[in-house]
Amino acid sequence: MQISFVLPGFIKIPMGGVKVINEYANRLAERGHEITLVYPLEVRTGNPIYAFRKKISSLLDHLQNVTNNLYYVPNPSVNVMVVRSIISKYVPLGDAVVAVGWQTAEAVANLPPEHGRKFYLLQSFETYFSQKKRVLATYHLPLEKIAVSSWIIDEINKIGEKCLGPLGNAIHPHEFFIETPPPPPTNDVLMVYHPHKIKGAKDSIAVLKMLKNKIPELKAIIAAPRRPIHRIPAWVKVIIRPPVDELRHLYNISKVFLHTSHWEGWPLPPMEAMACGCAVVATMNRGVLEYLIDQENALLCKINDVNSLTQQTIKLLKSEQLRAGLADRGLKTVQCYNWTECTNRLEQYLTESTP
Repeated sequence: MQISFVLPGFIKIPMGGVKVINEYANRLAERGHEITLVYPLEVRTGNPIYAFRKKISSLLDHLQNVTNNLYYVPNPSVNVMVVRSIISKYVPLGDAVVAVGWQTAEAVANLPPEHGRKFYLLQSFETYFSQKKRVLATYHLPLEKIAVSSWIIDEINKIGEKCLGPLGNAIHPHEFFIETPPPPPTNDVLMVYHPHKIKGAKDSIAVLKMLKNKIPELKAIIAAPRRPIHRIPAWVKVIIRPPVDELRHLYNISKVFLHTSHWEGWPLPPMEAMACGCAVVATMNRGVLEYLIDQENALLCKINDVNSLTQQTIKLLKSEQLRAGLADRGLKTVQCYNWTECTNRLEQYLTESTP
């Protein structure tokens, strides 16, 4: 089959959703499909605020020396097209075309039939964007919808639409694993930073400050795709865009991974942390509830509950037995998910589902 994935812009920094698409592209290409990743330089959302924010991001990237290269580079067997916009002359003809993100859905729906059956891959239920009505409208477009998580399927069903899935998610075992020999846990808390309000960065920073007051010797590291726009305490080490090998090592040397996001489709960082033997304290956003169980493989707290997040993190830092037990069960949880099964499901939906 000839399959095109249309992504929401030219991606220059690490993004979990784009990494997932690259994984699918590589694996589908290995199975003999002709895969093209389409990256538009211009995404028309009709929202001047969205366009303004994109310009600000581009300016910050320039000031922070972010290269003008795609962050994720697929295998040579995958075609990559950087195009001006999502219109017919820039998108390959084929058997299937997949919209990735609400920003691409309208344009993909408007493509002529020669581009193939039209799909919409939902990695979240993206109504947290300011254009909520427009986002919701994309879920009613004549596109075959495929979701990564069961909770997204539930939301799509509530608005009277059908949705295939869930695909699930996985991490690459050659990227994230417990290093040999296991390094000593020299860092107490690790978090991945994102500036968007729904990612809960303010909560994470508040937790770190409270922890420092109770444990003066506390050490913490933040990994971030860009320089944080929030004020980070001077004692916290900030690492910008660590390569996979370094990120894996950060997970390995950290005792607790702190995840305070309010909204996720199916987040990868907690899975990466668990694969590296790091115990997880997380908010109960619906994405983590796809694979995390409180007291079983993680300690979970209500969203925005900074006090509880702090207390649960202290529990793990004070009890090696509790931390080791959660980490062990977390590792076993991650091993239940693999990319082969995820790709099997996606391939089946793209090739066998009824238009």
